[in-house]
Amino acid sequence: MALQSKITSVPEHIARTQLGLLLKRVARRKARFLITKGGKPTAVLLSATDFDDMLEELDPEFQKTLKIANKEYRAGKAVGLRDYLKQRISTRQAD
Repeated sequence: MALQSKITSVPEHIARTQLGLLLKRVARRKARFLITKGGKPTAVLLSATDFDDMLEELDPEFQKTLKIANKEYRAGKAVGLRDYLKQRISTRQAD
């Protein structure tokens, strides 16, 4: 299943009559739609996950944690996923 990243423009009268189909494309193929009225952008239809990701990226607290993580990574304080999982498993087994 190919993921779609481009935004497709859809007139509002078509969006109204084809909402079910548009929602399926949003859910299954990560499609995004710009809904226009009179040729002017009015609304955007995208998945809840994409919307949540956008809000998260705009969150100042999230941006702060990303900067901290980037500094730690550059300082060599990062742990690879395999090492992290090994550490978690050994900690759980010790408990």
